[in-house]
Amino acid sequence: MKKLKLGLLTLFMGLGVLMSAQTESELYQLGLKYKKEVDNVKMLQVFKKLYDIDAKNQDYLSNLSFAYSKVGSNLDDAELQLKYYAKAKSIASDSKAIKEGHAFSHYAYALALARENENAKTKTKIANAKEIKAECDKSLALDPNLGGSYHVLGRWHRTFAGFSNMEKAMVNTFFGGTPKGGTYKDALAMFQKAIELEPWYMLHVYELAVTYHEMKNDENAIKYLEKAMKLPQTYDDAKKCYKDCEKLLKELKG
Repeated sequence: MKKLKLGLLTLFMGLGVLMSAQTESELYQLGLKYKKEVDNVKMLQVFKKLYDIDAKNQDYLSNLSFAYSKVGSNLDDAELQLKYYAKAKSIASDSKAIKEGHAFSHYAYALALARENENAKTKTKIANAKEIKAECDKSLALDPNLGGSYHVLGRWHRTFAGFSNMEKAMVNTFFGGTPKGGTYKDALAMFQKAIELEPWYMLHVYELAVTYHEMKNDENAIKYLEKAMKLPQTYDDAKKCYKDCEKLLKELKG
């Protein structure tokens, strides 16, 4: 962990020198470039700088929140992860409050909340679930091409589909009834839409495979794991995901 922190510090110092010579517009384009390349650490540092320049710019805030969630997901320190997700949620909340109708702000908030939920207790997951879905729905109503929102919804539906009878009873308490969707069929549709929009992103394909596995359709699970592993591993998310694919594939093939 110390090596990771030292490496991040060295990278941030180098980026600081580079960014000092950039105009605000050039910095923004640099941040978008890192976002497209899924270079989340560099993206985080650039949008931190842009946030310092203009803390009321929704594009800056929503992308900064997104970067915190993405970098946090690749950390090994669980406590530090939660700090990154809390930061992501706070910034996305500020971004949403600036002006209505900003799709990426709603998605960034849903993503941060969903990341926090990964290690939460069932009661907390259910309590947060209504807000996660509402934010994803808002983001897609404003921009139907946000692959990440479909991904979060895919996990949302899969989580509900896998609940026990006791957990489903808790859902009825928090939602005032059974929420619309929450089936494996819905989860498959969401992940397939995410793949349609972002076919290069390995995590979409991996989560589709996991969904098939939970449905006890291991033939399709293996098919999509192998498909995922053929995608480029040019970014940290993919390298980590590849290992997850390997692990599940080994389990399924015995």
